[in-house]
Amino acid sequence: MKIFYLSLGFVVITFSSCDTKPELYKTTFDRTISQKYVKQFIEGLHYDSYYQGTPEEHFLIQEAIALDPSFSDPHREMGASRVKRGINTEAMKKYAKAVALDAKSWQGYRGYLYLYFYRDYDNAIKDFNELDALTPNFVDYPQSQNIDFMRGIAYMMKGEYITAQEYFKKFFDHESKDLAYIESRAFVYYGITYFKTGDFQKALEKFDQGIQLNKNADLFYWKAKTLAKLTYPSATINELLETSKELLLQGSNSRRPYVEEFYQTYIEDIEALQSSIQQIN
Repeated sequence: MKIFYLSLGFVVITFSSCDTKPELYKTTFDRTISQKYVKQFIEGLHYDSYYQGTPEEHFLIQEAIALDPSFSDPHREMGASRVKRGINTEAMKKYAKAVALDAKSWQGYRGYLYLYFYRDYDNAIKDFNELDALTPNFVDYPQSQNIDFMRGIAYMMKGEYITAQEYFKKFFDHESKDLAYIESRAFVYYGITYFKTGDFQKALEKFDQGIQLNKNADLFYWKAKTLAKLTYPSATINELLETSKELLLQGSNSRRPYVEEFYQTYIEDIEALQSSIQQIN
């Protein structure tokens, strides 16, 4: 052991006494090879179970950025883990860098964050519109969501219901080949825009259309609200609310990881409407 430590001390002293420059040991690649390796770094993150936000993942991302600072994906990957942890300022800085490098790939994703995570509807619309201009005659699906659907949501939440209806109509027209694949919340939101403008018959049409395709607590709740406005019998309304409550307890309602869904239905909403109906009668 004494010999080993003495040898180790000699090695350390020997190396520390050398005037070695780190760049002498740095491997450099031409641009083509760098781009190849940086993509392998990013693609390998998930295959090799480097979870988002871990030190191991960040180490590989930093290596990727060093290889090719102009590649947008590492910057976006850095932003994704910060979004999920609520580190908002840093997250949007990373996404801004990704958008600056490749707007077609990431501007819609940033718009998605503005919409769902930050409720910044104006900036969401701005990103969606600018992406749309970059891809004419093409319907974009950032984060696997139709861009017109998301614009409809943004305008709905701004209270601009007529404009929201225009975008929801575009969305449904584009998806009309098979409505069964459309999320139930699309029917909910479309109906809400008519509910908010006082066109209860049109709202009812949208809710009923959604119910025919997908039994969902939100749809039954909003149908009940609409029938209450149309002064339907309390027994009919309460039956819908009981169905909504049952579906909600089964988990058949619109919800979203990390943030609350728009117009998400809660048991308290259903019970409050039931109570108000009982008071009227």
